[in-house]
Parts: sequence; C-alpha cells; structure tokens
Amino acid sequence: MKHSQAIALLVALASSAAASQAFAQSAPYPGEDPAKLFGYKIDARETDSTRVAEKALRAVQRARETAEEVKMVFGANRFHFVALKPDIIDMVAPELAKRESDVSRLQAAIESSALFYTAMRSEGVAASDVIGAELADAESGLSSEKRVTIYLAP
Repeated sequence: MKHSQAIALLVALASSAAASQAFAQSAPYPGEDPAKLFGYKIDARETDSTRVAEKALRAVQRARETAEEVKMVFGANRFHFVALKPDIIDMVAPELAKRESDVSRLQAAIESSALFYTAMRSEGVAASDVIGAELADAESGLSSEKRVTIYLAP
C-alpha cells in the first residue's frame, strides 16, 4: 500500500468515526412519548423577565463549558425550553457575536446527544435555535442526571 493510500484510508476512518455519533441517534418508536421513554418532563414557555435575560446571558457566556457537560449527561428529569423575546435577544446579541463558535459547539453537542435530541425533536425545536443551556443537578443527586434549561432564539 502506498503512503498516500494509507493516509487516505486513515482520513476516511477518522471521518467515519466522527460521523458515527450522528448516525447513532436513537429515536423512539412512532406513537411513543419520548418524555415517558427517557423519564423527563418538558416545560416550554416564552418569557421576558430581566432575571431570564441575565440567566440567558450567563448561559451564552458558558456555552463552551456547557457543551462539554452535555456530553456527560445520561439522564434528565426536566427539560425547560425558554423562547426568548426579541428584547432579550437584543441584550445578549453582543455576547452571542463574541461567542459564536462556542454556541456552535453547544448546538453540535446537543444535537449529538440522543437524550437532548429526542426532547428537542418532541417539541419541534431545532439545535440551530439554541443560544445557551443551563444544567443543574437533579433531585436524585447523580452527577450524570440533570435539570436542563435551554434558551432559544426566536
């Protein structure tokens, strides 16, 4: 085998390993409630409070760290989707512009997690709408189980 062929083979194997996570997404059977299957509750609402704006801003600032945390979450007992109103988006826009690559990492991590992907899909939310996420320990006390709040751009 020539040197260039060996390199091409290694590149192909490396790219297929990266893509395997995307193909490994598991979806519940049609008609099954994903929340019941994975054991979480979903809460979705739109809000415009100052407190939510501050939390969304912190979530954007921590997007890189949260992306790494998402990879280690194996269970959640609650998903809370917060659709931010335009005035809140205007407040976090400068930080979003600074942390665009971090937010992209977070979106990719969320999309590659079967748990997050299924919860978002059941609510009709796309990963591209996510601007930040907040993970808090669940009542169980297990570090791998979380209460999740996801902040969404309109």
